[in-house]
Amino acid sequence: MNISRKEMYDRVAVGQRIKEQRMLKNMSQVELSEKIDRYGNYIYDIEHGKSGMSLEIALSIAAV
Repeated sequence: MNISRKEMYDRVAVGQRIKEQRMLKNMSQVELSEKIDRYGNYIYDIEHGKSGMSLEIALSIAAV
């Protein structure tokens, strides 16, 4: 079975879920990026589907 990366991982949908959870915790993008030891715009890029993330980063975000 040949599945493209886009079919396996919808960056926009995942980013929207991350944003929703971040906002429920009253946390800014900068605060979240600092908690996972990344640069300030990184969370913005993820939330808008402009950047993917490794499993390590996904787990770091989930742990916050």
